[in-house]
Amino acid sequence: MKTCLLTLAVLCSLTLSTVSVPAYAGNCDHSWQTAADGSRCGGRAADQRPGGE
Repeated sequence: MKTCLLTLAVLCSLTLSTVSVPAYAGNCDHSWQTAADGSRCGGRAADQRPGGE
């Protein structure tokens, strides 16, 4: 039963994280995302700039 609940929790977590993250490249809201050219956004991301969230 514990394994079933753990599996369900992991699947729900993966589903929610997939829904909240765009499935396309080029969106640099967060430093861990990927830019259109395939590179990491890093310091170019909105959350790394003054006023970004």
